[in-house]
Amino acid sequence: MPSPLDEFAAQIDGLRADMEFVRVASQLRPRIGPILQWQARGVETELAKRFIKAAPSRIEDVYGPLLVRLFACLERYLRKAITSAVISKVMLAESYDDLPGTLRDRNIILTGRLLAALDNPREYLILNISEMIENLASCKTGSSRFKLNSDAFAATVSSANPQVIEKALENIDVSNWWDKIGASQTVVGQLGTKGNRATGLRAKERLGELTRWRNHVAHGGDGQITISDSQLSEAVDFIAAFATALDKIVQG
Repeated sequence: MPSPLDEFAAQIDGLRADMEFVRVASQLRPRIGPILQWQARGVETELAKRFIKAAPSRIEDVYGPLLVRLFACLERYLRKAITSAVISKVMLAESYDDLPGTLRDRNIILTGRLLAALDNPREYLILNISEMIENLASCKTGSSRFKLNSDAFAATVSSANPQVIEKALENIDVSNWWDKIGASQTVVGQLGTKGNRATGLRAKERLGELTRWRNHVAHGGDGQITISDSQLSEAVDFIAAFATALDKIVQG
């Protein structure tokens, strides 16, 4: 089974491939007419003619949904990375008592919240309720056969907003990590900053900015946000660098 980061990287590769297809198609459409043999017959020629005659579209209108997809990939990665981290912490503990108190408490609280929200479930989450109840019952003092509800921890990732990510990671005892993001040379290269603290702060600001763009596009916000080819490319590169740097911290 691929790691959360490997799966994320594959999704980003697919996203970049689709960006390139859209980019090339937009460049080809106004140029294909002069080289087309209009008198030729066949399915290929008819498709080319339909391609040329298709109503014009703005490439920027396609880039908006691709930005939404980019953040869907990031949110999915975050949930899987948190799930993996919880499972790893459980494997290192010989008994339930060996787990950090914070982790034990959050497991109970987060599971309770998730179960309490069953009348208004999140459609993008697939939960095994019976298993979650059994897991919660296994978490008792002295137990060596226990299992935390990693899905309850992962479910706290409701968006890629920096504050949401911070809270989700605090639940698994990961905090004060922005400076470590700032230590990534790839992130530094993306942001053009100097120093771990400055880079970390700028990374947080940049993630917040892109999240607002995503929300505006996804929810049809008032006004219009135009996302250019270069802006989308920069967003993809930054999110990829951010996730790579974060993975080292979470899985650390």
